[in-house]
Amino acid sequence: MRIHKDNIIIRSATSDDAIHLNKWWNDGKVMEHAGFPNGIGESLDDTVANIKSWEGKLSQLCIIEIDGKPVGELNYKIKDDNAVYPGWKICDLNYQDKGYGPKMIKMLFEFIFTDSNINSKFPIDRIVWDTMLENKRAQHVYETKIGAKKIGIQENAWKDQLGNWRSTVDYEITRQDFFKLQNDNN
Repeated sequence: MRIHKDNIIIRSATSDDAIHLNKWWNDGKVMEHAGFPNGIGESLDDTVANIKSWEGKLSQLCIIEIDGKPVGELNYKIKDDNAVYPGWKICDLNYQDKGYGPKMIKMLFEFIFTDSNINSKFPIDRIVWDTMLENKRAQHVYETKIGAKKIGIQENAWKDQLGNWRSTVDYEITRQDFFKLQNDNN
C-alpha cells in the first residue's frame, strides 16, 4: 500500500522501518496517549516480527512520511462487518500541531473507501476508531476537521500499564458522510 499527496506519503511498513517503529513504540512520551507511559518495551527482533505479521494482508501497518522523513505510523484492520478500524500517531513531536494529522487521516479514509482491492473483498461502509477521553485536541480534529460522529464514550474501558483506568471516545464516519463532506469542502 502506498498513497501520496503533496508532501505526505503513507506506505506499508517494511523490516527496514523496524528501527523507527521500535524507537517510537518504546518511547513513553510517544506512547502515553495510547496508555503506555513507559513505552511498550518491545525488542527490535519483536518489532521486526510484528512488521512481518502484517505482510500479505489487506489490513496494514504503515509508515507516515513527510518530506521524505518517517514521522509516524498508522494501521488499519479490516473486519467482516464492512468496517475498518484504524489507529494513527505522528510520533515525531516536531511534526505535531502543524496540520498534518487531518490531511493524513483524510488521505487514509479516501484510500480505504476507494481501494478496489479492499472493497472487492469487503465493501467498506464505515470507519470506526477511538481516542482517549482526555485527548481533547484529537476530538476537536475528528469532529471539526474530519466530520466524524461521536458515537459513544466508554467509561473506564481498560487499565493502562500503570494500573490507571482509561476512558475512550468512539468515533465513526460513513462512506456517504465522508464523501459528502469532501464535496462540500471543495
